[in-house]
Amino acid sequence: MAILKKLEKLLTETKTRHKILKHRKVFTAFDSTQTQHIKTSDVAKAVLVKGKKGFYMAVLPAGSLCDFKALGKLCADKVSMAKEKDIEKNMKTKVGLLAPFGSLYKIPVFMDKKLAKNKKLNLPAGSYTESVEISTKDYSKLESPTMGSFSKKR
Repeated sequence: MAILKKLEKLLTETKTRHKILKHRKVFTAFDSTQTQHIKTSDVAKAVLVKGKKGFYMAVLPAGSLCDFKALGKLCADKVSMAKEKDIEKNMKTKVGLLAPFGSLYKIPVFMDKKLAKNKKLNLPAGSYTESVEISTKDYSKLESPTMGSFSKKR
């Protein structure tokens, strides 16, 4: 499966510099780090979160877990991980193919501060076999995420 068409269109229309990275088939961001031989802190993962007010996208390092209590405070909502059926029904994609671009799904993005330290990010591209590399600055400009501390070690 190729890079998500909506993502490709977004990056092209906004003239956002990026690089598409091909790799073997992976189902998790952590597997992506292993396959591409890069640090877990350089790869971001997207976690779809459900609250009483709707859905949110949490973007955090691949090697971390989401602290839902801390994220809930940031969102001002009681949140938990969305179910697989929420991803398929509401985001119109399969589990493992959620690209961390909330603008594509019309939901707010929350980014963990640990990722802000990176010059560039390796992000899922809506494909099991491709990732997109983009500068952290460009990602922030494109998505305008709310920054906060909501990741914890595995």
